Amino acid sequence: MGRFMFLRAGALLLVACGAEMIFPYPAVAYQANSGSVQDQKPLKATQSADPRALYQALNALRPDGEHVYDVENLSLERDVIRIRLEDGKLAFFQPIDGRVTGAVFSGQGHVIATPRDAGERRSLSQFLGVPILDESFTSAYFRFTDGTAEELQSQLKEANAEESPDAEFGDDWAKAVSELNPGHSVRILEDLLSSNPLPYFSASLAGSSKGPMELSVDMRREEQVLIGQPRVTNGEVFFDIWASFPVANAPGTESPASPVTIQPIDYQVDTTIAPDLSLTGTTEAHLKAMRGGERVIPLELSRDLVVEKVMEGGMPLAAFQNENLSARQIQQRGNNLVYVVLPDAVKAGDELKIDVSYHGSVIKDAGNGVYFVGERGAWYAHTPSLGFFTSMDLTFHWPKRLTLVATGEEGKESDEGDVRTARWRSEKPFAIAGFNLGEYSSETQGKSPVVRIYANQQLETDILARLRPSMPAAIPDFPTSIGRTLQDRDSVGVQSAAPFRPTDVLRQLGSGIEDSIRFYERLDGKFPFPEMQVSPIPGSFGQGWPGLVYLSTLAFLPPAAQERAGMGEKTQEETRELLPFHEVAHQWWGNVTTAASYRDAWIEEAMATYHSLLFADSRKPDAKRLDFWLGEYRNRLLQKPVGESEPIEQAGPLTLGFRLSSSNHPEAYEVIIYDKGAWVMHMLRELMREDKSKQPDARFQTFLQSVLQERAYQPLTTEEFEKAAEQKMLPAMDLDGSGTLRWFFDEWVRGTGIPRYSVRFAAKPSGKGFVIYGTLYQKDVDDTFTERIPLFISFGKGKLEFLGNVVTTGPETHFHFASSTKPEHLAIDPRMTVLCVTE
Repeated sequence: MGRFMFLRAGALLLVACGAEMIFPYPAVAYQANSGSVQDQKPLKATQSADPRALYQALNALRPDGEHVYDVENLSLERDVIRIRLEDGKLAFFQPIDGRVTGAVFSGQGHVIATPRDAGERRSLSQFLGVPILDESFTSAYFRFTDGTAEELQSQLKEANAEESPDAEFGDDWAKAVSELNPGHSVRILEDLLSSNPLPYFSASLAGSSKGPMELSVDMRREEQVLIGQPRVTNGEVFFDIWASFPVANAPGTESPASPVTIQPIDYQVDTTIAPDLSLTGTTEAHLKAMRGGERVIPLELSRDLVVEKVMEGGMPLAAFQNENLSARQIQQRGNNLVYVVLPDAVKAGDELKIDVSYHGSVIKDAGNGVYFVGERGAWYAHTPSLGFFTSMDLTFHWPKRLTLVATGEEGKESDEGDVRTARWRSEKPFAIAGFNLGEYSSETQGKSPVVRIYANQQLETDILARLRPSMPAAIPDFPTSIGRTLQDRDSVGVQSAAPFRPTDVLRQLGSGIEDSIRFYERLDGKFPFPEMQVSPIPGSFGQGWPGLVYLSTLAFLPPAAQERAGMGEKTQEETRELLPFHEVAHQWWGNVTTAASYRDAWIEEAMATYHSLLFADSRKPDAKRLDFWLGEYRNRLLQKPVGESEPIEQAGPLTLGFRLSSSNHPEAYEVIIYDKGAWVMHMLRELMREDKSKQPDARFQTFLQSVLQERAYQPLTTEEFEKAAEQKMLPAMDLDGSGTLRWFFDEWVRGTGIPRYSVRFAAKPSGKGFVIYGTLYQKDVDDTFTERIPLFISFGKGKLEFLGNVVTTGPETHFHFASSTKPEHLAIDPRMTVLCVTE
């Protein structure tokens, strides 16, 4: 299946973590001390500690081999997690300032955990085969800032457990602990330096038949409970999240214990790009503290940019960049992290301005004067939180031989020698900012908005190589990492001129972009930005940011060149019909409103995909392109991966977001989020269609515009999207009698399954017509699955007569309809209003 990757801001990077450490203060020794667990002091005792020395001391902690306990039947309960240390040896870590933050165990243990949520139990089943974690283990590594040490010590005292020196036990654990500690030290540091800590508990268990696993309850996460496993498949690093959910009494986001500690107010970014394409920059981040007591502020910045200094009010701050993260942290947040340590704890509502200076290389040369701007979401320092819209003020200095485009409204350009300077400001708040540059030609079309299409004057080396007759290599269906791609380009060494130039299709592409904007304005309302800039990017993917689209160079090739480059027919069709217009749709869905969390990312991707299908259908109404692509998407969802007995759609529901891409199903995210997501939007539209002849989409259009207006420049949750759809409900949409669309979202968004239908019927004369009695059979979904299925009398050659809708009530639903015609055949949903398979 030929497919392009449609990427949004904040895409996760699964790469090895390289740590850069910045600490402007002189190192101060911070000793791990001795003492019993009962002598521990409050966490606030370490607030004045030197952060770097404290971090190093946390890394250096080891089990106390002088005090090793023989234990039986110790237990720990954290929310739904039950850990039992049945028989073995236990040692605590050496205390720091009286605080014990870890322990290790060897022997026989057992863990049981059952998620409360049915969706999370289903997720657990994807990896374990059963909806419950019930495993034995032989070793455990615990880290914590909660009351774990006191709890275990109390049980040891009650059991009169004996302790004795066991240097061998400590030595056996030393190497593993030295490797595991850095993945927890920054998280523990956050609590040790806080006057209002949020408890943390983590257990890494080994010796299970399922392999090593990690369980944690972290009150700094929005979903505090996490159960999962690190894995490497085909050289790719995964952290398979088996289950993730809030604790039973999870705090609300407005409570003092909210995991959101900091919120951006605005950013001022000054960036200089040197002739060698290296980048030097400073970000002034204007931030607001959302909870008091915190000293550690997380920021996101590319791992390819080295932090030079961090300042606040003219004073240098300690900063930790890309410290040794665990596989779980890398998958959840990427590895582009900087932790800034304030000299004093903030109060809730405090505002502060932090200046971060950095340098490095995020721009690569793809050959022939074509440049790849990597780390498009992390080239400046910003908070890693999703869903925040802020003002952006961007100033760039760059070689004037190049053209630079950026998000925002551009001010006047000025030149000084070979350097050009310009400033871009956001008229409306942005969730992300970006730029692109190259030796561009451009075409300008339209008004309100002005559409500017930029193209490289030459093709990058990789595509040139594919256009050579002697190299019939195929364009890959999915993009490889940019590092590998650039390495391949450099090794080709093609110097010949391209038979086609990207600039050849500027006018045609610009016309299509302008037409798509007009089409989407009828659905979503006025285009939200003054300009629409479209710029090329090497590779086979696209991104749509505020007023700026990154579009694969392949989209700038005429069909003949695409074919010569090895693109399959389906890939060519997607490139021409969908890729550019998917990204244009993100101007509304993703940049006017955006996902509140990873569980809500499906909305903007599904909506952008469906918009591109509707636009393709409007351009060729006789070709029925909507039906064609929906059929393709259904086939992809029903495909069974090699070695699997279930179709890929069963990998999980839309609300799993990035978790869909696991070691079991690396490709599941794209297929489910985009393909099934588009089907969900299509089914919603079909449910809302009232009048099939006049304005059938009026209700759907009103629904889309109401969501965008009510959540303009705010995050959007699945629940809010569902409530907005309910405001546009017709009586026929209330299939379960609840007056809500809970049935629809439970089945199609929060659930899995594609129903399969067949029908049996008989016609009996009645008066001047016939009564048609029959049974609609429903398979491959739960018995409680409910759907409205239209039946038609089929006369052959595409001629149909509507008979009626059947609302399914289980595996078999009986029906009867009156008809003036005696049918020979009945067609089940021939107009593709429901994602299903028919027999």
